[in-house]
Amino acid sequence: MASIDKQKENAQCLLDAYISVINILSSCKDTVGVSRISQTEIAKMLGISQTAVAKRFKNLTKFGAISKAGPRNAYIVLKTDLLNHSPIGLLYKLMTLLKEQPDIVNDYYKQAEQLNVSYKEVQVARGYLTFLIT
Repeated sequence: MASIDKQKENAQCLLDAYISVINILSSCKDTVGVSRISQTEIAKMLGISQTAVAKRFKNLTKFGAISKAGPRNAYIVLKTDLLNHSPIGLLYKLMTLLKEQPDIVNDYYKQAEQLNVSYKEVQVARGYLTFLIT
């Protein structure tokens, strides 16, 4: 298993990847707050595939950070603070906690208590480790 430092670094990269999409959507919104930019255009701006952008959109929607706003390519940004409002942000906080308290690495209940979240939220955040290890 990768070290806590490496997992934390990877969690930060993953968080930054989602934030980059939020930033683009936020910078392209109209007067009523709707962004009308295609995933293909975002992919070109970020230098990644449209499929990667589509996955980010799907997860950002799951996180409640963006919402479809009508027809194709129309989205509203609902949350910009992914560190405090997404499982990936929680994963980053979790990696920070485990670096400081390695003795609780296998105690999800203690982790949930320390982070003031539910056991289930810790499980979801830990699920993102599969992205970080591969």
